[in-house]
Amino acid sequence: MADLCHFSPKSDMSASENLAEFVRMCRNDLTVFGADLDWEATAWPEAANFTKLGAKSRGFLASDRMDDAFIDFAKAYFRYQQGHNPTGTKNESKALRVIEAALLQATGSADVAGLDFAVLDEAAVFARGHYSPMAAYHCGRELQRLASFVSEKHLIPSDLSTWKSPIKKPSDFTIRTGAKAKAIQEKKLPSQDALDALAEIFANDPTDPKDIFTSSTFAMTMGAPSRISEILDLPDDCEVEELDKDGILQYGWRFYSAKGYEGDIKWIPEVMVPVAKEAVRRIRALTDESRRLAAWVEKHPTTFYRHKNCPKVPDDQPLTAEQAAQALGLTSLSNTGLSSAEGVHTLNSLWKYVMTRQPEGFPWLNEEKKIKYSNALFCMSRNLIGDQRGTSPVILWAPTNNIFNYDLGPRKSLKGNHQSIFDRHGYKTSDGHRLKLTSHQARHLLNTLANRGGLSEEDLAKWAGRADPKQNRVYNQMSEWEMVAKAEALDTSLTLFGPKGEVSQHVPVTTQEINLMERGAIHVSLWGVCSHDFIMAPCEKFRDCLNCEEHVCIKGLGKDNAERLTRIKLRLTQVEKDYAEAQAAIEQGYAGADRWHEHHQTTVERLRQLVEILESPQIPDGAQIKLRDGKDFSHLRRVIRLKAVEALERKAPDATLLADMSRLLGGGHG
Repeated sequence: MADLCHFSPKSDMSASENLAEFVRMCRNDLTVFGADLDWEATAWPEAANFTKLGAKSRGFLASDRMDDAFIDFAKAYFRYQQGHNPTGTKNESKALRVIEAALLQATGSADVAGLDFAVLDEAAVFARGHYSPMAAYHCGRELQRLASFVSEKHLIPSDLSTWKSPIKKPSDFTIRTGAKAKAIQEKKLPSQDALDALAEIFANDPTDPKDIFTSSTFAMTMGAPSRISEILDLPDDCEVEELDKDGILQYGWRFYSAKGYEGDIKWIPEVMVPVAKEAVRRIRALTDESRRLAAWVEKHPTTFYRHKNCPKVPDDQPLTAEQAAQALGLTSLSNTGLSSAEGVHTLNSLWKYVMTRQPEGFPWLNEEKKIKYSNALFCMSRNLIGDQRGTSPVILWAPTNNIFNYDLGPRKSLKGNHQSIFDRHGYKTSDGHRLKLTSHQARHLLNTLANRGGLSEEDLAKWAGRADPKQNRVYNQMSEWEMVAKAEALDTSLTLFGPKGEVSQHVPVTTQEINLMERGAIHVSLWGVCSHDFIMAPCEKFRDCLNCEEHVCIKGLGKDNAERLTRIKLRLTQVEKDYAEAQAAIEQGYAGADRWHEHHQTTVERLRQLVEILESPQIPDGAQIKLRDGKDFSHLRRVIRLKAVEALERKAPDATLLADMSRLLGGGHG
């Protein structure tokens, strides 16, 4: 384990002296990233590049190196923070790059002693301009952390501990609704056309190694919500079968999660077990020979592997050029860097050549997970699933995430010269476009299906290999409608957004009809009068009289009614404005905007009808006008309808009467 030292500033030393001591300690006393770390190097392997903002991560130039006045502090801060709080994202690099750029722009010098509030603000501007919204947010958090650190450790003259990052966390589309959110959700889920195509390819039992690899691997991603890196790192003996508490045999795979859940078994749903078993069997059959090679290389690193086409000659006997090529699994020695002369190679000399071309890190496919090539399910020989050269019988290889994803869709960078598995088998979308999938879409799909099925957040996190159940939210692509339905199913007393209905008809009501109503005292509103019987029930549309069936307007008698018409027109103008704003909110993806849009749309339509009737010369003055909507909502209607449905299901004697009542009260809308 790396030695860790805590830096404590000395009060009797200046900021520059404390900074010099901090750099010295991090350089000489810390062993984070190795005791033999080359401090002077611009790039620290598997750690960071100390290059300027905007420099390429690979192939950078000498001029891209951080300023000499800044780079030692940058290295010291990075090594110290990664030693005490190691992270995979290493956001310190982002913060250090924007600070150097801000120092140079604001002060003309990259010396960290010039760091102040203005420089930090400028660094935040650089972060916003250079990084994606989420990366800029994390960079801002690291800037705030760095400002606090250099102030607390007295490494600079200024006290910047009160500085706060101005970069807000970008909106999380997983909790938004509307058209934009729907488009994002659909993008994260696989298309039905692509799923059907891969299912057909898998069901047809392909024989081409690349088709076997791609179709079987995707079938495995559909067995449990897994990252493709976890699938490709599975051991050959990953399959597990155990009896559960009910004595039922369950099938799963032993995984090692890539995000902190350690080793675990992911159980496969019963419906997917046959497919999962067949997918593993096909991959295992495809890679058996490669595992035998890996085991041989591991145990006999100095002896040539005798594959079935290997020349049957002693290891030290000179080979012809043809035999040498045959031993390597090639048709010729061209493009190998080896001599094509006769008799210059032996199996022993060729084996030395072969060993230099084995994968980096051999015998480990993944040392952290303790997976060796000899026990890796996806251990392969070079070009086993390649399109051009023949398979090497002596050089090992393993597919990466990109190799798998590249075969699931067209690669635009290759300008039509690349064929995916869909292209090879002639599958396209219904409108003739090329199909495309990603490995992560399967993970989103399984998480969404699990949410729809009611799996608890804790069980879902465990199944998916997540240490924190809150991470489930990113993968849940249920629509807002599904979430509401799920909530209402869990608690039948909930009606989260009220009823969904449409204004079906707006007709005048006769005075006789109003007079026939049984009612108590009349309540006068801004728009007319209310005929609701408050003895029977409280008002269920408080402050929404214009959308209520029990509200009556009177046309054209006296000054008061003229003023009411004016108020109705003013109300219409305001609601039309609200309706337009609700439409704009939907386009911007604001949560709940669609519900307001529906409500305002109904109100606008009713008010327009009401104004038209009140201004119509065909309607006599004094007419009592009531807008009727057979689908109007009320709790009483909902209860009566529920009773009617229950009675119909029981086929009770009064079912016909209750069915008529249900129909009269609006059918399925309350």
